[in-house]
Amino acid sequence: MSKRQQSESSELVSAATSIEEELRRFESLAEEVRTGALRSQKQLERMGKLLTQVADCDERMVAHMRALLGVLNGWRDRQQTLAAEVNERALELQERTKVYQLLMERFSELGQEAAGLSSQMQQVAGMTQQGPAMKAEEIISSLQVVNERMTQVAESAGKLASDAEAQDFVDVSRDAESLRQQLLSARNRANLLQQKLHSANA
Repeated sequence: MSKRQQSESSELVSAATSIEEELRRFESLAEEVRTGALRSQKQLERMGKLLTQVADCDERMVAHMRALLGVLNGWRDRQQTLAAEVNERALELQERTKVYQLLMERFSELGQEAAGLSSQMQQVAGMTQQGPAMKAEEIISSLQVVNERMTQVAESAGKLASDAEAQDFVDVSRDAESLRQQLLSARNRANLLQQKLHSANA
């Protein structure tokens, strides 16, 4: 418990205790007023003093109640402030979740495209094993198509990495950059294969 909470708890206990003590005093005085005799000057004077004491007791009890309400109102205000902050954070969570989902949708689409291009790359590479039945020009043309698309997807992955970093989603940015590097590496292999085929076909 913080010092502030301890202080407020102490104030609450003190105010409640004071009210209880004053209430008991009030009940005792009220009983004397209710049952006291009024048959002599002395009794009348005593009754007057009792009534004054009752009024004073009542004033003190009202003051203690105000103090108690002050503590309770302070707790209420704190609760309302914290509730507002929690609600604001909940709205921020919703917005951040939407941003994250959109980034992940883009990453998933790029991942699927990258997987498709990898499969295409393997198919084209397999064509080189078919010998004369497959013309080098056709393989080179297919490699060029794959190469260009890899460049486009790599650029999209780079843009996603930048967007994710700007939104402070470091993990998405890191994964998108890793995908970009994989695509560039695959594109380089496609370029080398193209060069090899060009040389062999020259």
